[in-house]
Amino acid sequence: MTALSEEKVAQTLIHLNQLAVQAVRQEQYKQAIDYFTQSLVLEESLGLKVPMAESFYNLASTYLLLQDLEQAERKCKLALALFAAEERQADVEKTQRLQAAIAEQQADS
Repeated sequence: MTALSEEKVAQTLIHLNQLAVQAVRQEQYKQAIDYFTQSLVLEESLGLKVPMAESFYNLASTYLLLQDLEQAERKCKLALALFAAEERQADVEKTQRLQAAIAEQQADS
């Protein structure tokens, strides 16, 4: 990949994540999921493990906001596995806190 195409990919990922965060702030959770998913597809195609983990984490958080606990749990487990494999301890701990919040919601429902 050339430096120019790497720059374009990076800009695309930043833009998608900005759109997703904006959608979450506006409580347009399904739109946010679409943007996070588009970002994830691109990250997966390039083998970007840490950004993939972050996208899975963001998806899990957004599914939790939608009360789709099954999807939240699935995405959280994927984020946790990737963060652990990449030895990102702070991210593992953050994801474990999200996993606990999801489990708490499941127990309440």
